[in-house]
Amino acid sequence: MFDRNDNSCVLKSRVMSSTVLNFAFFVSFSLVNLSGCSGTNFIQSSSSVPLAEVISEVKDSRQVVEKKPLKLPTSVGIVFVHGTGYQHLPDTALHMAADKLKEQLLANPKFVRSVFVVANDDIKTKVSLLDRIKTLYGVEVIVLVSYQQDQRTLQSGMGRLADLTVFGSFLIPAVEIKTETIIDGKVIHIADNSLIFKASGADGRSESSTSYSLDGVVIEESIKGLLAATTNFGNSLSQTISRYQTYDPSHAVSASPDRK
Repeated sequence: MFDRNDNSCVLKSRVMSSTVLNFAFFVSFSLVNLSGCSGTNFIQSSSSVPLAEVISEVKDSRQVVEKKPLKLPTSVGIVFVHGTGYQHLPDTALHMAADKLKEQLLANPKFVRSVFVVANDDIKTKVSLLDRIKTLYGVEVIVLVSYQQDQRTLQSGMGRLADLTVFGSFLIPAVEIKTETIIDGKVIHIADNSLIFKASGADGRSESSTSYSLDGVVIEESIKGLLAATTNFGNSLSQTISRYQTYDPSHAVSASPDRK
């Protein structure tokens, strides 16, 4: 005999299964569309403080009537301008970058006799930077370096779905991290307060990370980008230095912080 109760149970089971599938599809679709609002996707920037906060506008932008010659090889001080804001790069990272630049400059013994990395504590007081560094370190030239870095992270909707499982969050590198870094430097002759020349360096990189490891990878990529951009800047600096067989002070301009 045909059992109506069994047929009813089968029908109810199918309805419940269909409802569960529709609900699961709805949740998945919502997660995919809302993934753009996820906390995993963000943009952050870091940069050096404005040069006007480091260089005394009155003393360090003065015009020297009688220009003095620069004798080669010369002694150089590297001033890596510290960052500003919550996301700024730590002084330890800037010191690492300055040490890398020091190695590159010392590879030009024909032009560079010695190199000193200036401690950030020595440039955070509102006094004449040029005179202070010359007194403390006995250098004739300053390489004044500043940086700008932007980082963007992006996770697709499917990546957000993967994060719903412990396996996906810990093991699937579904977050993309893009880091862009620009280094700008001014080479300043202290004796006559003049800008000898400017140079720049840049680095762009992309890396993937799991959601669990994201914070650590972001910091690591930030430091790697800074070091690579500094190396690029050092190469540009070395190439420019090699063209300066003699330095003509009559072509120099003031090292005013307003000059970009």
